[in-house]
Amino acid sequence: MDSHLEFLFEGLIGKNTYYQAQLGPPVRVEHTANYAVIDSGHETDTFNLVISKRLGEEGPALAGRVCGAFNARKLPAAWWTCDELREAPLLEALERHGFVEDEADVGMLADLRELPVLNPPAGLEIKQVERPEEVEAFGRIIASLFEPPDVYVMPFYEKVARLGRLAERPLKLFLGFVDGRPVGTSSIYLEGDGAHIFDISTLAEHRNRGYGSAITHFSLSFARSLGAKRGALQASADGVGIYRRMGFREVCTFRIYSNKRVLREGKPHL
Repeated sequence: MDSHLEFLFEGLIGKNTYYQAQLGPPVRVEHTANYAVIDSGHETDTFNLVISKRLGEEGPALAGRVCGAFNARKLPAAWWTCDELREAPLLEALERHGFVEDEADVGMLADLRELPVLNPPAGLEIKQVERPEEVEAFGRIIASLFEPPDVYVMPFYEKVARLGRLAERPLKLFLGFVDGRPVGTSSIYLEGDGAHIFDISTLAEHRNRGYGSAITHFSLSFARSLGAKRGALQASADGVGIYRRMGFREVCTFRIYSNKRVLREGKPHL
């Protein structure tokens, strides 16, 4: 597989399995060289994920086993892969089991040694999350993004808050504050010389003020200070231009397939 794609997938898998693998039952994590399955045991496709690289002949069988298990328990789940690794037998198997395309994101990379200078907006303070109450504030902002609400987001971050040693972990969380109140988030997963950024969000009433860009830039600069040379992220179509201005370039198109519609409509599936 192309080294850029490998880098993107390893970060995506690493971030989404890191905390989950430490939480214990009912969470189950299955991680091989070619895919990861995260099964939260709950009705949430935020935390029920499959992330697959090129699977070859094992693709349809894996889809049958994993999708069938989620469907049998009526649990929504999301399956991530990308156009550049498109495998018709896998996509046909996903469709047979009611997993249809639900979202598309752009995988982007940047050389952090060339990260441009960005002055943060006045009044914005950004810090690394270290205390349990800060993790819970982080979770509340993430939870506010979901419509309809995902009731499993806050319990997840409450469990993360109890893990401890937050500042020492390779998955680092950041909060942006205005007038002492949390308004935005980001996270960085560090692996080797790479920094993978996730969870870029701003409370609705504080958007369009440059806070998201500033928190992103701060997080990447923080990672660079720890030795990271490469940055990676998954951007929505609306966010691509913002990240280009920070030196990111498009590498691939992620496709996310979900069974939400089938479960919601109660349609039969194999």
